[in-house]
Order: sequence, then structure tokens, then C-alpha cells
Amino acid sequence: MHRPMTEPDRLASAGRLRIAVVGGGFTGVAFVIHATRLIPGPLDIDIIEPSAALGLGHAYSASDPLHRINVPSERMSLFAGDLSHATDWLFQKQILPGDGASTDAIGHHYVARSHYGAYVADTLAKTLTAAAPRVSLRHRRALATAIRPADGGWSIALSTGDAVEADRVALCFGHAVAGSPCPISAAAAADPRLIANPWRADGLSSIDKEASVLLVGTGLTMADMAASLLGRGHKGKLIAVSRRGLMAQPHGLFADDVNFLGDCAPPLTALGLLDLVRRRVRASTDQGRGWHPAIDALRYNLPRVWGALPPGERRAVKRRLLAFWDVHRFRVAPQVHAALAAAIGDGRLVVEKAGVAAIDANQDSLVATLRRPGGALQERRFGGIILCVGPDRDLTHNPLIREMFAVGLARADAVGLGLDVDAGSHLIARDGTVQPNLLAFGPMTRGTFGEMTGAPDIARHIERVAGLMAAGAA
Repeated sequence: MHRPMTEPDRLASAGRLRIAVVGGGFTGVAFVIHATRLIPGPLDIDIIEPSAALGLGHAYSASDPLHRINVPSERMSLFAGDLSHATDWLFQKQILPGDGASTDAIGHHYVARSHYGAYVADTLAKTLTAAAPRVSLRHRRALATAIRPADGGWSIALSTGDAVEADRVALCFGHAVAGSPCPISAAAAADPRLIANPWRADGLSSIDKEASVLLVGTGLTMADMAASLLGRGHKGKLIAVSRRGLMAQPHGLFADDVNFLGDCAPPLTALGLLDLVRRRVRASTDQGRGWHPAIDALRYNLPRVWGALPPGERRAVKRRLLAFWDVHRFRVAPQVHAALAAAIGDGRLVVEKAGVAAIDANQDSLVATLRRPGGALQERRFGGIILCVGPDRDLTHNPLIREMFAVGLARADAVGLGLDVDAGSHLIARDGTVQPNLLAFGPMTRGTFGEMTGAPDIARHIERVAGLMAAGAA
């Protein structure tokens, strides 16, 4: 297979370094910001994103003010060296202090996700203005359909029929909205009371406020949808179901001084990791700090811990522990948690352990067949059903990735969570060779790094890799 050139200086010496960024949500914009700031010389950047707005994606395009960032703003800066950057911007724009609803009792700020999206977009605009004319950015409103080596670089085919030529390509798209978790009849699929895409702007308008509603999933998406329904005065009962019935946990103490490994070597088994987590949680709780600092300490040490686990043990973590990790790692804003806790307390929201085997519809209601623990089936009727099953993590559902797998430009990681990349985020081809100028960032690299889903983790990693690019080491 033909390989592109590897020396950044040689690429730049031929003229302006051409960079193509596939995906214009948070990850893609974070890459553009850090590449612009850190890579010297003239840059021509094409960002390939069908949406009109850059930097939002599914996460930050939410219009409901009740959909809040899940991490306080002081931990959401785009820049590792300026942790107050996001919070300062929110005060400068008079979004904070606002009406006080965004600030919790101890002074942490959990603003609406749309405000954080505005921060990302404004930071991009200011970064590009400061770098002009050295850096140019073109927004290609299209989908990338194929990538091929071409003339020492890459050619990206677009859904419009055009092509983008680049010296470097960064894959930065997130997960797509998940498909159906079960068979859905044609009648149910056509019924406006079935909300297959919970992020559709007008999605909840078709649900009567008196209706009983089934929320399929009990994670962060469910929390957002339940908060929206409760916020608009929904009076019918909300039933949230998942196989384990696990809900995202609330925040507690933030402490950055916990040494997760201490004097221990990284565990070599999933069971050893679980044992160490339990010991660290017990110690943190005994000190009066609660479990949160121990989980955050594991998050910061996860690349080292994850890298020490053999592939088989990583798969065991994915199979048996990942769901429990996610609900403790990806926590809800305190305002959302308070609303859900109150609704659970007075019976408006009920969380049950059940899978959904099928969804049908009749003239009066939507009909869900629930599979209870042990396998028993139960038919229930609802006035609305919202699919809150989270993102689609099967990358083969993405036509571009499927095509890259087919031609050997990429391969799945050993855990089955995403694309196989090296420590510098370079894609590893099917034959095991590293693609020096073809990179991937964000959730699709979680299987390599153990964690790469939260915005702060993604931004820090991109900033580090862009620094290596600037130094000619990546």
C-alpha cells in the first residue's frame, strides 16, 4: 500500500500545509483550535461537516436550557494551561452569574450546554482571526465518503461529488445517534409519539402532558429527557428502563490530589483493577471525601492503567465493568440530579430493570414488550416512548469507516470499542503499519486510551498531539 510522506517540515516546505478535518463538532473544532495555535507555518484547513454550525455536534446543540454541561465550567476549558478560560468567557458574556440557577451551593457552574457550545464556537472564531492570514479555514458542508492515498498525501471524496486534497487528515466525528434497540413495527415507527431521535428540536412536542412515557435507557440521555419533561410540567408517569437499571450518579467532592496507583504497579487483570478501585474508594470514603475523588483519580491515570492490561483483560472490563464505570465517571449536573431525585421521591419517575423486546402501536397507545430479569415478557402500554439508549458505538455503521476497513486503511482496536491508534492518535492499518499523517481523535479512540469521551479529556489529548506535530514528533 502506498504511504504518505512522514516529515511535517517537508510537507510545509512545498507550500501551505493542507489539513482536512472530518467532523465539525467539539472534537473537530478543538483540533482546529490547537492546530492553528501550535503548528507553525501557513495552514489551509478544510473542515468537513454537513451541519451549518461548527463546534456543537449532538452534545452542545441542545436548545433546552435544562440540558446542562455535566462537569463544572472550571473543568471545561479548551486549554490545559488556562483552566479558567471557559468560566471567564461565561462571565464576560454575562451568562454567569445569570439567575443563579447554573451555580450550585459550593460555587461550581453548570451552564446550559448551548452556552458551552457558544464558547467553543467563539474561541474558534477568535483563534482564526488572530492567525489570519497565516491560517485559512474552509467549511465543507458535506459528508466524507472515502479516503485514498494520493500524491504523497490524501484525497477525501465528499458526498457532493467533490474531493479535498490534504497532507494530513484528522478523523474527529463522534458517535451517531443509536439505532433501534429492538424490533419496531411500521405502525410504531410512523407514530409521532415514538421519539427515535431524542435530540430532535421539537421531539417532545408530540407527547401529551398527561401521558405515561417509557424512557428506554437510564443514562445521561434519559436524565436530559426526563428533566425536559419535568421542566415543562409533565404530569403523566415516567418509566425508565434498562437491563441493569443503573443511573448516572451525582457529583461530589472534586479533589485532584489523589494518587490512584500509589506504590502499586498497574493491575494486570480486570479483577485486580476492580479490587484496587474498591480499596481506593474505601480509603477516600474513610477520609470523609466520598467515592468521587477515587474515581476521578482513576480517570486521570487511566491511560497508564489501561495500557498495562492485556487485550483479553480489557475485553473483560468492557464486558463486565464498563457500564458501572460509565455511571460513576459520567455524572449528572446537580440541578438535573435534584429534579430526578424529587421525581423519584414522589413517584413521578420510576426506574426499572428491563430490556425492551419489541415496540408496536395501536390506535390508542404505543405498546412495549418488556423483558424482565429472568426472561419473562410483559406487555405495557404508553402514551409516548423516547429512545434514550445513547450513542451508536458500532463504527461499522459509519459508511466512511466501513470503507476504510474494507480497503485496509484502518482496523478495529483489540477491545472492539473503536479504531486502533497508537499513542499519538495515528491510525493503524489492517497490516499493522502506522499511518503517519492519518489520525483519529475523540470517542472512536476509547479502546486504545481507556477513556476519550469527555470534552476535557479530548481537548487535552488533542493539545498534546498538536504540540508533538509542531515539534515534528508526530
